[in-house]
Amino acid sequence: MQSNRASTWIVLFAVILICPPPTAADECQVPSGTYPTIQAAVDAPVCTEIVLAAGTFTESVVVARDLTMGGVSAATTVIAGRVTVQGASTVVSLEDLTVDATASGVAGTFTEALLVEDGAELSGSNIVVLNAAIDQQPVFADGFESGDTTAWSTASP
Repeated sequence: MQSNRASTWIVLFAVILICPPPTAADECQVPSGTYPTIQAAVDAPVCTEIVLAAGTFTESVVVARDLTMGGVSAATTVIAGRVTVQGASTVVSLEDLTVDATASGVAGTFTEALLVEDGAELSGSNIVVLNAAIDQQPVFADGFESGDTTAWSTASP
C-alpha cells in the first residue's frame, strides 16, 4: 500500500512539472527584436495582445484573427497607414492609438483609414482616425457619414 501511495505522489509531481500552468494572453511588444513591425506581431499566432511603443509605425496592417492592439496613447502612438480587419468571426480591439491614412510616407492613398470586411468586428477606446487628405471621403466604407445606407443589411442580428 505504501508503495502504491508513493508511486501516485511521484506521478502527480511529474505531471505538475511537465504541464505548464495556464497563461494569460501572450503579450508581444512592438517594436522588438522578435516583432520589428506591427504586421510581424499580427502574423504571429502567439501574439493575442500587441503592445505598441510610442512612435510612428509607417505601415498598413491586415488583421484576420482575434487580438487586442494598444499603444501608449493616441497622442504618442501612430499607425501611419490603414488598418484592415477581415474575417467573419474576427474580433479586434484597438486602444490608445492614432490611425493616420494621410501621413507622409504611406504607400498609396486610402479612402478608409479603418476597413472592416467580411463581417469582422472592430471595437476600441481612445482612438483617433485621420483621413483628411481626400476631400469628402468616408472613414468607413459603409455609408455611415454620407447617410447612404444601401450597403447596410436590414436584418437584425
